[in-house]
Parts: sequence; structure tokens; C-alpha cells
Amino acid sequence: MAITVMSCSDEEVPIFFFEFVPVESVTNIPDNFTVDKPDTLQITYFRPSTCHGFDGFEVEKDGDARNIAIITKVIEERGDCEPLNEDVRTAPLIFKPEETGSVQLRFFQGKDEEGENQFLIVDVPIID
Repeated sequence: MAITVMSCSDEEVPIFFFEFVPVESVTNIPDNFTVDKPDTLQITYFRPSTCHGFDGFEVEKDGDARNIAIITKVIEERGDCEPLNEDVRTAPLIFKPEETGSVQLRFFQGKDEEGENQFLIVDVPIID
């Protein structure tokens, strides 16, 4: 068995950071969720540049609400990022409630003029 070892200089290491991007729309939301049954929501967003790549979701529990944001990993290599205007992407989010009641899904849609977070809010009952 052969092992290949490669090394990179510090100049070759990509510089990256994580960034939230606004949710444009959400589809496939059921009329109600069922306890312990996963549902897949389709989350649509615009990819801002060629350096943005989908990295997952941040889901923050806040009582009966879930604050949900799309996380992108932005790689800045030697300034070759190109802005994108119409690169629509969809990512699946699996939601599996653990108890009955209701849940408020709050999808991050960016900030307003005053810098306040804006959300697309959907209330969904959870049945047994």
C-alpha cells in the first residue's frame, strides 16, 4: 500500500468564512407535522457568488419556535469570486418534531434598513 503525502505552503491555503444567506422561499410544508415522523422541507435561496457554497443549516430552538438560517462557506482565493445574480439553489431540511403542540418555523430572510433580522414565519401544528 502506498501513501502519498502532499504539503501546501501558507499561500495555498484558502481563506474562508461562514455567512448566512437569506431564504427566498420554502416549499413542501405539510398542513401539520406528526410526532417522530420526519418531513423534508425544500428551502430556496440565491447563491451570491461563485465563492459561496452551501454548508448546512443553523437551527436554533427558541421555546416553540425554530429560527432557521442557511449557512454558506465563502472561500476567498486570490480575489477570483464572481457575483451571481440568478443562481437559485434548493436545499432539503429534514424536520422531525418530538412532541405534540405547534411549532413556529422562522426562516431568516436578511436584515431590514435598521439592521433588524427579518423572517418568513410559518406556524404548523404537531399531531400524535
